[in-house]
Amino acid sequence: MAADTTTLTEKMRAALRISSTSEKITEEINDCIAACKADMKNDGVKVIKETDGLIIRAITLYCKAEFGFNNAAEQFRKLYDALKMRLSLSAEYNTAPQVSETDTNSTESGV
Repeated sequence: MAADTTTLTEKMRAALRISSTSEKITEEINDCIAACKADMKNDGVKVIKETDGLIIRAITLYCKAEFGFNNAAEQFRKLYDALKMRLSLSAEYNTAPQVSETDTNSTESGV
């Protein structure tokens, strides 16, 4: 699988050095990813693109903290919290994309 087509789940599996493709482990990784996205949204990060390098880094740090990677959970949590704060303060990440009126499929003219 090419690097640019690797799923976020597979990226986290690699970052955590988990070779098992067990359904239970995959489910736990996916739950961790979802929890991280919810945590970022809760703290004001509105633009969460799974292909964005900083978002991938934040999710990686979160997952490493949750999994206790290299017995450094606290360190990874602090790094994640610092990055999340930077993202939440950045207009690029804390401003929801604008939707123009021409992007809608409504038929307001009655046609």
